[in-house]
Amino acid sequence: MFLDTSIIIEIFRNDKDSKKFQDIYIYIKDKPIFISIVQIGEIADWCLKNHIDPEKRINKLKQILNIIPLNENICYEAAHIKYTERKKGVTKFVLLDGIVLASARSIHQRLLTTDSDFRTLSDAVVIR
Repeated sequence: MFLDTSIIIEIFRNDKDSKKFQDIYIYIKDKPIFISIVQIGEIADWCLKNHIDPEKRINKLKQILNIIPLNENICYEAAHIKYTERKKGVTKFVLLDGIVLASARSIHQRLLTTDSDFRTLSDAVVIR
């Protein structure tokens, strides 16, 4: 399962016993999990805003997930995804959203997210 940054932040914010954590855990239990290399920047940004050492937190994440590098094909696909979603009227769909989804598609994974901008995409699972 490929995790959107929104899911990682929810994991950071919620206790293991919380409903939100359990809703996420159902999808990732006993499965390999992935993020895009660009999400390291988003996670570090969130950590800094919340007075958490980003290096420590990211090093812990690296122990439990796989980081997918960015390449030219992912970049082209990301632009195409963004363009298509904007044409559908999803005005807040940004290139970074496209990069994350294109990265997931590049390894044949579904994207787990809390971001409703992905609601029309069949290979994204949006949880509330």
